Amino acid sequence: MKKYIIVSILSIMPMACGIIEDTSEETVTYTYILKNETGIALQIISDFGRIELISNGNSFQCETIANPGYVGGLCSGELEIRIPDSNKGYRCFGLGSESIGLCFVEDRGLFTISNYTVFKEIDTRTYEYILTPELIENAFELPD
Repeated sequence: MKKYIIVSILSIMPMACGIIEDTSEETVTYTYILKNETGIALQIISDFGRIELISNGNSFQCETIANPGYVGGLCSGELEIRIPDSNKGYRCFGLGSESIGLCFVEDRGLFTISNYTVFKEIDTRTYEYILTPELIENAFELPD
């Protein structure tokens, strides 16, 4: 009985002293979709080594887990949209402030989900951008 009382007191003490504390932060999943409606296949390259050839009419999709209120974009720090068999395309960063001038801008909208974005929210924390033929016409010459 004495052992039971001692064990009970020892197990209650940490909670009473505030030693056990939940430090986990709430996180949610953000989904990004790039829909290819350019008329040609595009190569999508992320900085995590993911390389996909996305044919016309198909989509590139990725997810990232972040705190609610996240205003970044994409699922990696950098994403490249490249026209196959050429050195043309776009190099975009998750945060517009990091842009090196090789990403597209539409009406001040950047490749993020901040106030000025090219993404459209199509569902809760799901964002889409449609790649159009005009993007291909204005593609940048990408550095090696």
